[in-house]
This record gives sequence, C-alpha cells and structure tokens, in this order.
Amino acid sequence: MKLRWGITPKLTLVFVLFAAGVLSIVNILVYSSGRTALRNATISRLLSEAIEKQAALETWVEEKQRDIIVLAANPSLTNHLASHLSASDTAELLAENDTELEYLEKWTGEGEDFLSLIVLAPNSGQVIMATNPGDLGKFRENLLYFTAGRQGPYVEGFFYSLDQGRVAMVAAAPVNTSDGKLVGVIAGYLNLNKANEIIQRRTGVNQTDDAFLVNTSNLFVTQPRYLSDPAVLQRSIHTEAVNRCLEHNNGVAYALDYRNVPAIVVYRWLPERQLCLIVKIDQAEAYAPVNTLGRNILTISILALALASALAYGLARTITRPVLGMQAAAARFAGGELNVRLPETSEDELGQLGIAFNKMAGERKRAEEALQQRTAQLEATNKELEAFTYSVSHDLRAPLRGIDGWSLALLEDEYDQLDEQGRQYLDRVRSEALHMGRLIDDLLQLSHVDRAEMQTSAVDLSALAQTVVARLQATQPERQVKVIIQPGLTAQGDAALLAIVLTNLLDNAWKFTGRRRQARIEFGYLPHPSLPSPIGKGEGGEDPVYFVKDNGVGFDMAFTQKLFGVFHRMHKTSEFPGLGIGLATVQRIVHRHGGRVWAEACVNTGATFFFTLEEAV
Repeated sequence: MKLRWGITPKLTLVFVLFAAGVLSIVNILVYSSGRTALRNATISRLLSEAIEKQAALETWVEEKQRDIIVLAANPSLTNHLASHLSASDTAELLAENDTELEYLEKWTGEGEDFLSLIVLAPNSGQVIMATNPGDLGKFRENLLYFTAGRQGPYVEGFFYSLDQGRVAMVAAAPVNTSDGKLVGVIAGYLNLNKANEIIQRRTGVNQTDDAFLVNTSNLFVTQPRYLSDPAVLQRSIHTEAVNRCLEHNNGVAYALDYRNVPAIVVYRWLPERQLCLIVKIDQAEAYAPVNTLGRNILTISILALALASALAYGLARTITRPVLGMQAAAARFAGGELNVRLPETSEDELGQLGIAFNKMAGERKRAEEALQQRTAQLEATNKELEAFTYSVSHDLRAPLRGIDGWSLALLEDEYDQLDEQGRQYLDRVRSEALHMGRLIDDLLQLSHVDRAEMQTSAVDLSALAQTVVARLQATQPERQVKVIIQPGLTAQGDAALLAIVLTNLLDNAWKFTGRRRQARIEFGYLPHPSLPSPIGKGEGGEDPVYFVKDNGVGFDMAFTQKLFGVFHRMHKTSEFPGLGIGLATVQRIVHRHGGRVWAEACVNTGATFFFTLEEAV
C-alpha cells in the first residue's frame, strides 16, 4: 500500500531536516574545532613540560659535575693523594684514608646527591678510597668515567652498572696538584632519585600525565608513574613513541603507551645524555572537555530540533491551512458546487491564488451555464434530426417502394408497347430504387452507431471474422480465396458494433480481390505496431493493433485523408459496387471504442486496414 503524505507533514519534514542538517554541520564544526584546539593546547603544554624537564635535568647534571669538581679540588684530598702516590704498600695507603673518608662520606647517602664516592689510582684505575668498603681494591681502568675523568670533568650518563645492579650515572673529575700533576680520579655515583624527582615533577593540571626517561637499550631510566615496582627499571619498553625517539627524533605520537592506553605523547631525544624523554597524557583526559562539550551540544541540539519541529509544524499549518481550504473548495467545486468561493483575506501568493480560483470558478460557472444551454440546444436539435431522419426514411421508402412496384407491374404485365429497350429502362429504374433503399438503410445504420447504447463485454473477434467469411464464401462459392484468420483474438467492446466493423472491412477485402485469381485475405493482430499511423498515437504505441489485409487492387495513398468520409469512394461504381458509407461507419465505431483506424495501400498490390480498441466510450 502506497503511503500518502499531506502537505503539512511534508513541509514539517523539510524544515526539520533542514534544521537537523544545519545543527549537525554546526555541531561537527564546533566539536572538530574544539578537539583540534584541545589537542594543540595539550601538545603545547606537554612540549613545554618536556623542555622544562630537559632543562632541569641538564641543570642538575651540571650541578653534580660542579660538585665533583669541588671535591676533586679539595686541598686535603690532593695533598693526601700526592703524599702517598709513590707508596708501594697499598694496604698502608688504604689504612690512612680515614680522615679523607669522613669528608667524602658527608657528601654521600640516600638523601644526598651522591650514593657513593670512589677515588681511583691515576695509572692503574684501582679503587684506593671508597665510601662503600665493597668497592676498595677493585679496578676500573676500562670504564669510561675513569679514562675520560683523567682528562677532565666528565659525566657518564645512565648506563647499566653490574656493581649497582641497576641503571647508574657517574660524575668524575681528575685530582691534580697545584703544578698540574695527576694524583687520582674521583668519581661519584649520582643519586638518580633526584633525576627521577625532576622527571616526575608534575604541574597538577592533569590526572593522567606521566614522564620518564629511556636509554638506548630501551630500558626505563626513571620510574614511570603507573609502574611502582622498582624492578621495572630492568624492563624494556618498545612503544611507538619510544621507538621513534630512539631513532634520534623529536615529535608527537597519538599511540598506545606502556599500559596499552591511547595517549598523546611528546618525545624528545637528548643527544648529550643519549636518552629519550617521554611526556604523555591519556587521550581520554585530553579530550574529556570537548567530549563533555559534544554531549552538551547534542542535548541542546535535540532540544533545539524539538523546538524547530514545533515551529516548523506551526509554520507549515499557517501555509497549508489555506491550501487545505482551497483543496476542499476545489473538491466541492469539482463535485458540482459551482457557487463555492474562497475568502479573499490576504494579499500574499496564497491570497492571489484564492482570487484566481474565484475568478476561474466564476468563469467556469458561466461556461457551465453556457454549456448547459448549448447542450439543451444540441439535444433538441438531435431530437429534431432523429425525427427528421425517421420521417425522411419513412417518407422516402414509400415512393421508392411505389416506383419499384409499378416498374415491376409494367414488366410483369408485358405490355406490347414495351420493346427491349423499354424493359431495360424499367430494370434500371428498379435498380436505382433498390440502390436508394440500401443507401437509406446504411445512413440509418450510421446514425444508429452514434446513438446506440454500448453493451461492453468480451468479444471473440476471430469467431466474428469466421462468421463473416463463411457468409461471403456462401454468396460466391465459385471463388477461390485463401482466408487466414488468427485464432484466439479477443477484445472488450460491443459485439454488435464490432461485427459491423469486421463485416465492412472483410466485405471490402472480398470485393477488391475479386479480380485476383489467387486472392488472399488475412485478419490478425500486432502486439507491437511498427507501421506509422496518421491517426492517433502513431508508430511505437503500446495499444494492440488489429488488421485486415488483402492483395486486391489497393488505392492511391494520396487520397487516404478522404478514405473514411461519407459517400467517398476510391473506385467507380461500375468497377466495384458500393455506397461509400462502410468505412465511415467503421471509423465511428472504432472511435466509440476509444481506438483509431488507418490504412496503407499500394495500387494493384493490395491494402491493409489497421484499428485499435481501447475502453469503450
């Protein structure tokens, strides 16, 4: 079942869809702009934090480097090392370090910047003094902080120390006498908790922010915020941001963090320390304000859309109310209430339409009244014509019968006064009287075609054609005519009238093939007509086409326009008898059935008459 919508819901739907479209575009633009702004602000803030942490880390390292320089420049330590530099007994040297160790131990401990300090022999790299007794006597001649520390102040950054069992950072400096002689190398293991405090220093603005350092072995250098176990410092990390950073790049990544949580990550490569600095925040928190804004906008949009719907419905009603009134008035007007008029209450387009409708209704009423008068006049004229036709046919038949009767009496009485020529004259008089009688009958039939009431039903056209052909064959059994009638042809129409159509067309075909030794007549049906039609729809129409075709004498197509006129004939009566009314009758019957009729022919080749049948009218 097809759903039919009125104007009001259609207009309302158009307004609502328009409002929804505008709101959707605005919401998308606002949400997209807000998300972009938040992302840029977050990246800017994370980048600022990363730069600040990098600067703070460098400052701390420089401070520790200065501290180790201060320790290396201590006169007491320098003198002590210089006086025992040539000592051959290492045990004696180690025993006399107590005073200097007390000084060094003041700089070490869990709360201090150095976890432990060692002093190495300048040539062998053996630890000759250490705040951690377990380091005494060990050799560090191959370690970078010893070899580089002999040349000047040096900080070896964030390497995995086997002695410490974790990532370590060592600051070293040479111990030189006043004359520049190297008497030792002092080195200190930095307390990385200080570096961890710098990296994990938070602004308090965000809840999910985090920062940490990763070395070139993909190991955590500082403790990440969400992994509290210290053992994590022995664990490798291979996130997308870390991998990019360890390729010596700086940038931003929108990727999963070490918890597999989507994050916005700023990464910076610290070339002097060979470290990667990671500063990140969860995307959920970063975009939380704009998501809240989006939900608020959606709520407001729904309320606005509901209000727009109500306003649209009200506006549509103001437009459709007069239209519906006009529709109702038009329906009443179409139903015959010609006095219906619309109120002329506005000057807008609808008001102008109402004025035009009222004007049209007035003109229609006047035309209807004139038509009724004309119809009455035509009905009176038709009655007069019918009466006249009946009178004429009745009045003409009587003298015609008299002429025929008296002529017959003269012939039968065989008056001696009549010679052979006189008898021929009387025969011709009788023939013309009979011809006149048939002419009157055909005219009456033509008149009856227009006045008879249609009795529509299913008609077997093939059977009708067979009946007509059988009658024709009975009248002239000596003729050899090949007749082809397509079986099963049916149509909706008046059986009596359609019998007249086939009778006239087949009579003509029988008559005009009279001079053919091998006459051929065909009655059939074309589902898809391909011949052009001078009447009606023409070539390619969808109506089925019936045809009567013969191979008779045909006619000149130059006169086809007069073919269906009353009393018009293509051939002389002496050649082919006839009255010239049959085709006019065919045309009127076909037109009454809503169809059309036309013909095609060629002289001495034959003719084909086509006709269609639609609903009876």
